[in-house]
Amino acid sequence: MHCMAELLQQVKRLQFFALIGVVCAGSAFAEAQTCAHSKSAVKTVYWGDLHVHTSYSLDAFAFGATATPADAYRYAKGEPLTLANGRISQIDRPLDFAAVTDHAATFDLLYLCTDPMNVDNDYCRTLREARDNRDGRTLFNNYLLPIVGAADPAPAAICDDKNFSCSNAMANQWQRTQRAANEANEPCAFTALIGYEWTASPGGRHWHRNVIFRGSTVTEQPIDYVRYPDVSMLWQQLDAQCKSEDDCHVLTIPHNINWADGGPTFAVESEDVTLRTLRAKFERLAEMHQEKGNSECMPEDPNTDAADCGFERVIENAAKTRLSGPSKLSAEEAWRQTRSSYYRTLLGRGLQTYQRSADRQNPLMLGAIASTDNHFGTAGRVAEKGYRGSIASLFSTDEQVLNNTQFNPGGLVAVWAEENTRGAIFDALYRRQAYATSGPRISLQFSAGPENACKAHPRVEQGHTAMGGTLPATAKSGVYFTVSAQMDQTPLAKLELIKGELWEGELKETVFDLFFSEQGRAQACVAWIDESFNADAPSYWYARASEVPTPRWSKLLCDSLGNCDDYPEADRMIEERAWSSPIWHLP
Repeated sequence: MHCMAELLQQVKRLQFFALIGVVCAGSAFAEAQTCAHSKSAVKTVYWGDLHVHTSYSLDAFAFGATATPADAYRYAKGEPLTLANGRISQIDRPLDFAAVTDHAATFDLLYLCTDPMNVDNDYCRTLREARDNRDGRTLFNNYLLPIVGAADPAPAAICDDKNFSCSNAMANQWQRTQRAANEANEPCAFTALIGYEWTASPGGRHWHRNVIFRGSTVTEQPIDYVRYPDVSMLWQQLDAQCKSEDDCHVLTIPHNINWADGGPTFAVESEDVTLRTLRAKFERLAEMHQEKGNSECMPEDPNTDAADCGFERVIENAAKTRLSGPSKLSAEEAWRQTRSSYYRTLLGRGLQTYQRSADRQNPLMLGAIASTDNHFGTAGRVAEKGYRGSIASLFSTDEQVLNNTQFNPGGLVAVWAEENTRGAIFDALYRRQAYATSGPRISLQFSAGPENACKAHPRVEQGHTAMGGTLPATAKSGVYFTVSAQMDQTPLAKLELIKGELWEGELKETVFDLFFSEQGRAQACVAWIDESFNADAPSYWYARASEVPTPRWSKLLCDSLGNCDDYPEADRMIEERAWSSPIWHLP
């Protein structure tokens, strides 16, 4: 009898949890209001990847991607994926959220050229043959760059054929993209956000934005670079077509800004108040780490020790060299131009614009995130072990991979949110209660307030400003900046605080050491008072946590082959890290 009673209790518990599952998961198109475990006053860290390409992106297709957006979402949930080279890939831990962000500029081309009905079309046949012959470089240079790399872009050549409707093709591919996200979305368990990439690469410079929607209400067509070739057009169209009263909300996230190379994409100094307001509305985050390099900072002096700004630095851009040729600038001018669009420089330019503008608006209040930008549908695949290079390396030999080690596996974005739903994840991103890591799932919190918050973490006490926020205008000296971090799988070696301050026309950047342990610790919390706090100076602060050094992917590969002596560039360690979104002071 006792066993039977216990069995009945277990059945009732299973029925109860099944009911919760119905309430939480429900329809894939419905947004859950509250998950069973959520508490409005308590936030949990959730992990995601907001920059993932699949075979719906022309460059990914060209270099051998076979995964669809649906495959990418299944991969993010932990399912294995077989790549075109026969290798099986699987992440060690599922993600909590993801967005597939394929290049919208080639939605129409790929929809038409992958249709079996168009097998005899010369344009499509040449494209497919190049791909089947593993000639991805030709496809990249001859098909993609003429579309996204032109200052005055034009649609793909197939769109000139009156037998095809590129508008219909674009709409159909966009519908496929939405359907994959909506079907993958499982409120309370996994969030699939609808997105795409606005891919502006004039002259090979990367002025790209990932466009991420909050829910299932989106624009009728993607606002792509070909038809809207200026970032101001992107924001204007989103403002006109994505209305909050229709429950449409959207963010645009610049990425790979280490290859932006200056230009009008961040020209806040010359923008009018209307454009600055649109920028501030949609652009609340920047992706400061991805597989094509880190974008945190470049020192003002190129001869400065690289310890602060040398992490995974990738300046060389083959597409820019191909399209724009050798730079006519001096080495000093080129360095300054490249530096102008790095994350830390943008934060400083925001302070300067705030101080100069009559409306006292900072249009570059950019929270920090990271993602992978991988092109094989392998969302969240950030482990150093087993990584074999970037988009063009799928069929490369070990030796070819070791001769091209500048790229890295990319990073992850973390958010502090009440629950794992589209609304909660997006709103945390919008609040900039988000941070970036180079891959590890380091738990990082950063706050500012009148008291030492170390004992209060992970719940920041009332009256404290969380990462992504702005100190009260009345803030004065005596503010505690509290940085709290917990290790993932490798001990923590350092906590640092980076400060930017604008005073009497001079922008000063300072790195403060808060904690150091050569052997590393599992966790660390430091409450620090900025003795140089100037209540009259526009400022920002953000935290950086670093792990003890571990072997980089390239070292792991050459070690396994026993040939590190032949590839000294590959034989190096890496200090994986995390970066919080800033806290601002705008007097």
